[in-house]
Amino acid sequence: MTTFAAFLLASASIGFLFANVGAQDQYLTALSDLQQLVTSMDATLQDLKADVQDIKAALQGGCTVGNDATTSGGNTGTTSGGGEVPPSGLLVPSDSGDFTHQAALDESERFILLWKFDSDTITFEAQVQTTGFIGLGFSPNGGMTGSDVIIGWVKDGQAYLTDRYAEGYFLPRLDASQDVELLSGYENGTHTVLRFRRRLRPCDTADDKEITEDTQRIIWSFNDNDPVGLDGPDGPQYHGSNRGSKSIILLQKNPPDLDLQEGNVITFDMINPNVKVPSKETTYWCSTFQLPVLDKKHHLVKVEPILQPGNEGVVHHILVHQCTTGSNPPSGNQECHTMPWGNCRAVMAAWAVGGSGYTYPDHVGFSLGTANDPSYVVMQTHYDNPQRLSDVYDNSGIRFYYTPEVRQFDAGILEVGIQVSQNHAIPPQADTFDSTAFCYKECLDPFLQELGEPIHVFASMLHAHQVGVGVKTKLVRNGVVKTYLGRDESYDFNLQETRFLDPEITVQEGDELITECSYRTTHRPGFTFGGEASSEEMCQNYLQYYPRFKLDHCDSLPEIMHSLSFFGITQIDNNLQVVKPDSMAGTNIGVVLNQHPWTKEEAERLDQHIRSGPVVVKCKGRPGFTNLAGITGQVWNPLPEPTVLMSNSTSVSGC
Repeated sequence: MTTFAAFLLASASIGFLFANVGAQDQYLTALSDLQQLVTSMDATLQDLKADVQDIKAALQGGCTVGNDATTSGGNTGTTSGGGEVPPSGLLVPSDSGDFTHQAALDESERFILLWKFDSDTITFEAQVQTTGFIGLGFSPNGGMTGSDVIIGWVKDGQAYLTDRYAEGYFLPRLDASQDVELLSGYENGTHTVLRFRRRLRPCDTADDKEITEDTQRIIWSFNDNDPVGLDGPDGPQYHGSNRGSKSIILLQKNPPDLDLQEGNVITFDMINPNVKVPSKETTYWCSTFQLPVLDKKHHLVKVEPILQPGNEGVVHHILVHQCTTGSNPPSGNQECHTMPWGNCRAVMAAWAVGGSGYTYPDHVGFSLGTANDPSYVVMQTHYDNPQRLSDVYDNSGIRFYYTPEVRQFDAGILEVGIQVSQNHAIPPQADTFDSTAFCYKECLDPFLQELGEPIHVFASMLHAHQVGVGVKTKLVRNGVVKTYLGRDESYDFNLQETRFLDPEITVQEGDELITECSYRTTHRPGFTFGGEASSEEMCQNYLQYYPRFKLDHCDSLPEIMHSLSFFGITQIDNNLQVVKPDSMAGTNIGVVLNQHPWTKEEAERLDQHIRSGPVVVKCKGRPGFTNLAGITGQVWNPLPEPTVLMSNSTSVSGC
């Protein structure tokens, strides 16, 4: 026998003989057999090691442009004709322990996706409740057309994988270049499991989608039957209702693990008291909480949402605002239309739809328990109820994790972006309309000088509403874009996750920040204005940083009269009625804006007009330092367009 099972049987017989000391002959014979078995196994292991080296060499061969047979490093089938039987794939048991990320793509958890990545490649494992084929795609918008698709299956002990492109709502065609590496595949009585790898930057730029740090629209499908062939009538059949899409940030840095030892980490819950959600589209609800009374400094180290089951579609976001130390906070809980509410303004914690909360890095925490820290907070919940449901009661909230084991640095949150106002206007029929906000060095520098050192940004939460399709904050140093303090060119309103920056980014004296939001309004007949409702718009970035300084808000807002000059309006009254010119006198400015003959070209012209005009500055600090910079409310010219240094190389290594 030359199997591991034989080894176990031999070992068992030896154990039995130990109990029968008199059976020495049998014992010596068993030892001799065991020695021969070990020698045989050693030879087998050497053969296996050689096989593994061969496989690794094949997998490291890189992708091949124009390959019309198989992808180097993995069996992906042939593309020379429909109905051919692909070569067999590597069939080994799966070990999921080395993956760093995991997500269920459907609510029933029938399609589980695991992944890990490095600087060049991303490796997936799909675990799907089917014994037929499975499909995974990277879509530009959540639909099928234009998607980079992978379809694979396991049949008769052989694993198959194909690289495809979806030109419409029919079977995606096979790519001329098969650039996905099949690593393993198997199935049992209920599930199919496929593991495969691909490049982040593909060789096949025509059919394959680059995977970036942006939000990715993942489409998925499966069928309970294996295909007979690769393509045509014998290829994968229609998946029926077994399909869907999900937005995922694939290249997100994982937060650190938090040690939840008893007595080391304490929790504090802030829960809305069975609020009856009003039957209107938008409600902001405020509840006041006293923070735990502490005898020494502690650090807040984790923030986690507590969402009442069934209310996930109504609870849009939650902000925790800290109240000024020594002030009388507002009492109770009630509807609040704007923040600040009372003396509670600076954001202490934030969560928004789709997010899972966040854990602070090991060297950072939010200070609690000192004379300079808040005793009270106001938790503001945004209820989004477009269906105007009248029977929703909510007990959602936020959980704080805090510890007496104080860390090296105190964290803070700095809000940058466009001040929420109806002066922020976005026209209809725009395929892409950009709004821009500025955080000037004249605002940042006095606060950095008071601190005496730079700040280090370790996370950001980008925030826009339903027509937002892109959000980014540029760090500009000496007129050049040095990097981004958060960026998503494929923003999804329903996935607003706190994103950790790797590496952390330093903001120093002389730096300026430019926050840009892109909107798509081709489906809207009228203007979209800034406001708190989900159907209105925002453009903000909540930057988490250390060490904490006295600045809370560094925003701007387009100057309204410059914006209205695009339409020939030169004077308005406090009721937003046109005063001049006489031909428009008495007309509401909203009517003038919506009656304009909007086209994509006109939207672009307004975009350029507003971008070149002045803005109103907002530079707000903590109490006692509110006007440290002394420029809030002033009208400033926009910053000049910064230089973006681009790499001269457009090639992909190994292609």
